[in-house]
Amino acid sequence: MDFIGYRSDALGAAVDLVNAVIEDPEGRVPDQLRGVLVAHSYRALDAPDSIEPALRAWSRRLRTVFDATSDADAAAAVNALLVDVRIEPHVTNHAGEGWHLHYTPPEAGLVDRIRATTAFALAMLVSEYGVSRHGRCAADGCAKVFADTSRNAARRYCSSACANRSAVAAHRARVKARAQAAASAR
Repeated sequence: MDFIGYRSDALGAAVDLVNAVIEDPEGRVPDQLRGVLVAHSYRALDAPDSIEPALRAWSRRLRTVFDATSDADAAAAVNALLVDVRIEPHVTNHAGEGWHLHYTPPEAGLVDRIRATTAFALAMLVSEYGVSRHGRCAADGCAKVFADTSRNAARRYCSSACANRSAVAAHRARVKARAQAAASAR
């Protein structure tokens, strides 16, 4: 899924921001959110620490889209995000990186750019696929979220670790059920 050629992975950033706050709800690791931004090509190395509370608050709002269980609820959650962001697209070639689209005006700060790109990415996902391509991880005990941009649309876990853990648990449950059935048949 190409969200109109933006240089960052805005959808991945939305997922990772939500999951970073889930992993560390108290903010004990101050550089965790900054790491998410750098990983998704936002220029965040020089960002002040004061952006962290705003990013935590925004990531909690992004979570509402992943928690939606119907297309109407997801659309309402996305629309609530879009109302609160300033989206003024323009094409730019700053720093000689090549022409690309920004969703915010040139004077927008880092938090405003993140808010606009992540809201727009979720809007694209929901408008194109509804709730079938995103949600909460299906693994027991995991509260993280995922967005599925694969061709087969089969993703239901936040990571391969959760998928593997669930597969092992299911296998063990089947083995145990067979053993119990064999023991009761005797």
